[in-house]
Amino acid sequence: MSNLKEKRFILIIEPMSRRISVNSHSTVYETFTALNFPINAFCGGRGSCGKCIIKIVDENPNINPPNSIEFNILGDKRIKQGYRLACQVRILGDLRIDISESVLHQESKILTDYDLSFLHIDQNYEIKPNIIQYKLKLIEPNLENPKNDFWCIIESIRKLNLDNLEPNSFNYNIDDKLYYIIKKIPFFVHRYNKDGHYIDNVLGYFQKNPVNYDNKISWTLMDIDEIKDDNNCFGLAIDIGTTTIVGYLIDLKSGNISAISALLNPQVVYGEDIISRITYIKKNNALKELQDSLIKAVNYIIDDSTKKAKINPEDIKDLVIVGNTAEHHIFYGLPTQYLAVTPFSPVIKNSISISAENLNLICHPNALVYSPPIIAGFVGSDTIGCIISSQIYKYEKYTLLIDIGTNGELVLGNKYNLTTGSCAAGSALEGAHIKFGMRAAEGSIEAISIDPLSLEPSIKIIGNVPPIGICGSGFIDLIAEMLKSKILTRSGKINKKNFIISNNKRIALRDGELSYILYKKEWDQEKLKSSGIEFKNDKSIEEIYITQNDIRQIQLAKGAFLSGAYVLLQSENKKYTDLENIILAGAFGTYINKNNAAFIGLFPNIESNKIYQIGNAAGLGAQMFIKNVGFRNIANDIANKIKYYEIASNKLFQKEYAYSLYFPHYDIERFPSLIENYKEIPLK
Repeated sequence: MSNLKEKRFILIIEPMSRRISVNSHSTVYETFTALNFPINAFCGGRGSCGKCIIKIVDENPNINPPNSIEFNILGDKRIKQGYRLACQVRILGDLRIDISESVLHQESKILTDYDLSFLHIDQNYEIKPNIIQYKLKLIEPNLENPKNDFWCIIESIRKLNLDNLEPNSFNYNIDDKLYYIIKKIPFFVHRYNKDGHYIDNVLGYFQKNPVNYDNKISWTLMDIDEIKDDNNCFGLAIDIGTTTIVGYLIDLKSGNISAISALLNPQVVYGEDIISRITYIKKNNALKELQDSLIKAVNYIIDDSTKKAKINPEDIKDLVIVGNTAEHHIFYGLPTQYLAVTPFSPVIKNSISISAENLNLICHPNALVYSPPIIAGFVGSDTIGCIISSQIYKYEKYTLLIDIGTNGELVLGNKYNLTTGSCAAGSALEGAHIKFGMRAAEGSIEAISIDPLSLEPSIKIIGNVPPIGICGSGFIDLIAEMLKSKILTRSGKINKKNFIISNNKRIALRDGELSYILYKKEWDQEKLKSSGIEFKNDKSIEEIYITQNDIRQIQLAKGAFLSGAYVLLQSENKKYTDLENIILAGAFGTYINKNNAAFIGLFPNIESNKIYQIGNAAGLGAQMFIKNVGFRNIANDIANKIKYYEIASNKLFQKEYAYSLYFPHYDIERFPSLIENYKEIPLK
């Protein structure tokens, strides 16, 4: 008799009626992960985020009974109604489940744009890529001079008389193309100019060697081609973020972007944040599994962008990859376990250049994949990209650059000195650990205002569809508006002493806590319908609210950014009054209302007109590394000179963190521009 664990059963997923053959004792979440069937799960299947809620359709299901984790998150009532967590349900027989729209991944709002115009930065740099092209005039072999094919190439290179061009240095896997050009294209069909002499008839692509000896630059012949009207030469700049991956296809002749491609990072099924992914790798010996998922994602970007530009994948002859240290290590197959334990040491900090063929990428096999240096375990090559694109290393004014994400990176300084550190903000701003939190995707509430007298909300929803949750920019607005309406105290508590609040229908007990009801279908459906939103079925969510615990999660995240900035300032013997600019980078930093972010104290006090939102600065930095190879040298120089502080281990951190949990800070004097606004908002 076969072991029960070896049996297979049928899992039916509603409402799409998808039938899947699964292993017995697998969890529903493990099944989704194995099939790369993305659902919202922020904790990597540990049961801590409570996002992977499913409903058991069968009356007598063949599954394990609910456990304490599920009772704690869902409660007795919902469990009796059939709700369970996908990561806790083990399949012991054929099973039918239902997945709501809030659990399925929606089409995400992925940031690809950037805008540095208001920083008055000169972007008119020279297009000087890592690939150079020269026309080669091949010497025809004959009976008097019966030279081999490679000799023809070597002699033509010598005739160029170029400095630092080693004629014997070339990739030998171009021999098939060499044979085609020399043997199959007869010399007598070569084009002549009007004077009857040979004109250049072959195009050589030369690639700068990543390793230079005695400071001498050398070049390798990486490809040859017959001169045609469509001799394409492209580079691909890719920003691998924790949540999204964005690629920019760049014409190396003009420097123009020919196509942009983006997708969700497929690793979200292994965990929302990098610590969850590192833990998954260690627990399951899964480095190769996660690396393969990234390689597959990059190959998707290659395929998608080249189709959009109507070129061949082999026309991509140079690639740049930037990302945080964990994604960098995973992409290159480097061990990650020590990134999660003190002293958080990366395997390598230097820049990397490796053959695309060795990474199984579907572009030109001789293309080199380059990544700039990383700085520390939690400050990666994406931060170097932000520094390069924002050009903070050239500023006179003392500036704070913040790349706001699951793990926030901060860069402080100007052209005289740069300091960096990271703050573990967690994934609350991405929606994790918050009951109705979600990514910026269709159905998420992204902007909110509250009438201070009636406490009635007005909401803006991505996709103009019925709401299913709240994304990070919506949470910033919601907290700021609840403070302005005096619903919240500065300590983050719902202000029960306020008469208007205590007698308002929007303030009610939910999950045993006082909560603010942002959306209730019964109250708000008609108002949303009048704004053009259609309610197509009865499965739309009944209500969305924010609890005290949710507010606490936002406080923890905002406190990490603010205290991190203060620690860096104090480590450099600076005060917040020394700041002259604040630059917000990344998707979250771009989509938030900067005035509301300033109001809740996400960063130190500064005038609104000195806060700049620059978009995907890391992606722009990657493009600059593609367009001008000189930026790679600048990156090396910055990585060698920049100072790194481990913020969380700094003796000042715990005190600063505790005070930074308050709105905007425990010491309101640190926010002189907001003192008047907070005058009537109690501390506790």
